Amino acid sequence: MSVRSRLGTGFKLAGGSAAVLRNNPRLLVFPVVAGAAIVAYVTAVFGGLIVSAESISLPVLIAVLFGVYAGSMFVMSFCIAALAWAARETFAGRTPGTFDAFRAAAGHVWALACWALLSAFVGVALRALEESSNIGGMIVAMVLNMGWFALTYFVVPVIVFEDARPTSMIQESGRLVRETWGETLGSEFGVSVVTALLTLPGVLLAVGLFVVASGNAAIVAAGIGLALAGIGLLIGVTLGGVAKVALYVFAREETAPDAFDDSLFEQATDASRQS
Repeated sequence: MSVRSRLGTGFKLAGGSAAVLRNNPRLLVFPVVAGAAIVAYVTAVFGGLIVSAESISLPVLIAVLFGVYAGSMFVMSFCIAALAWAARETFAGRTPGTFDAFRAAAGHVWALACWALLSAFVGVALRALEESSNIGGMIVAMVLNMGWFALTYFVVPVIVFEDARPTSMIQESGRLVRETWGETLGSEFGVSVVTALLTLPGVLLAVGLFVVASGNAAIVAAGIGLALAGIGLLIGVTLGGVAKVALYVFAREETAPDAFDDSLFEQATDASRQS
C-alpha cells in the first residue's frame, strides 16, 4: 500500500470509529479516567519527592521515576483494556456499562501489570539509548522503537479477549501483525493525523488568545484553548482505541464490525499478504 492509501485507510477507520462513538459516547469516559488518574498519581509522587528532596538518594530517585513510568503505563493500559472491551460490546449491538468494562479489565489485572512493567523497562532502555550522544545509538533506538510498537500493537486486545498470559501476549500480538496487518500498520498514521487535526484548533486558539490578550485575561483565554485541545485529544485517543479493536476483530474473525466497511479491511489485508 502507498502512503496515500494508508492515510486514506486511516481516515476511513477514524470515520467508522466516529460512528461507533456516536452510538456510545460513554466510550469517552475511559480516556478521561486514564488522564485524571495519571495526573493524580504523578502529582502525588512528585509531591512526595519535593517534600523529601533533601534526603532522597540518586538510586531511590531513579526507582521512583521508573515507578512513575510503570504506574502511568499500568493506568493507561487498564483503561484502554476497559475501552477495548466496551468497544467490542458496542460492535455487538449492546450498550456496555462503564463499571462492567472496568470489571472486565480488572479480570486481567496481573497480565496488564506485567505488560506495564515490561513496557516501562523497554521504554526506559530505548530512551537511554536515544539520548546518548552517539548518532548511531539514536538511529538504532528509533528503529527498535518502531519495531516494538509494531510487535506489541495488539497486546491489550489479546490480553482482554484471549486471556493471554504474560509469556504469550507479545508473541500472539506479533503473530497477528505478521499474518494480517504487517504492511497496513501504517494506516494507524491516518488515525493519528485525525487526532492532530482535532487537537490543533484548540492549540492555535490558545496561542492566539494568549498573544492577543494580556494579564489574567490571557491566562484564562489560553486555558480555554488548551481545554478545547484536550477535548480534541480525548476524542482522537478514543477513536484510535476503537479502530484498533476493529482491526483486531477483523484479524481474528475476518468480518468487520457493522460500522466499518468490509472492503476496506479486505483490500488492506490483500496488500499485506502480497508484500
